[in-house]
Amino acid sequence: MYYYVRGTIVEVYIDSVVVDVSGIGYHILMSHPEVYSVGQTSLIYVSHIVREDEQYFVGFSSLEEKDLFNKLIDCKGIGPKTALNALRDITIEEFIDAINNSDVKRLKKLPGIGPKAASQIILDLQGILKVEENKATLKLNKAQEDAKSALKNLGFKVKDIEECIKKINDDSLSTEQYVTQILKMIRKG
Repeated sequence: MYYYVRGTIVEVYIDSVVVDVSGIGYHILMSHPEVYSVGQTSLIYVSHIVREDEQYFVGFSSLEEKDLFNKLIDCKGIGPKTALNALRDITIEEFIDAINNSDVKRLKKLPGIGPKAASQIILDLQGILKVEENKATLKLNKAQEDAKSALKNLGFKVKDIEECIKKINDDSLSTEQYVTQILKMIRKG
């Protein structure tokens, strides 16, 4: 079973990336491909989806997102593409809160999730998912701290900035590159 791929990003599309791993290009569907840029070396956690008529990789920038995706596709009536589309429009914490608070209204707003599917997700996952308590201290390098400070001074919420920094799977970017990546992510959100 595949766990992750590490390689150079060679293409970034609206819903996927292509990663070169030792001369082999892997096309990976993702909820947030905009956090990657061409030429960047990245580690992407993957789930290998095999169906009767197709197989493909779904990628994640964190193990938490991968775990949530795998639990979501275990829910009755939720397929991999529906789960991936749903994760594009909600943070992990918001999703877990919606499930734990039985917020059918919030889940219905996600693409491909109707009232029946939202109720089924809550039924299958309530009490199973928990928000990590120890996320309070996010360790940032100098460039990340400077980008966070600059964006905070421009009026962006610290929580939103930190969420974006967590999704950027590259610690070697400059302050300007972090600011650019974070602004792209916030604009799409």
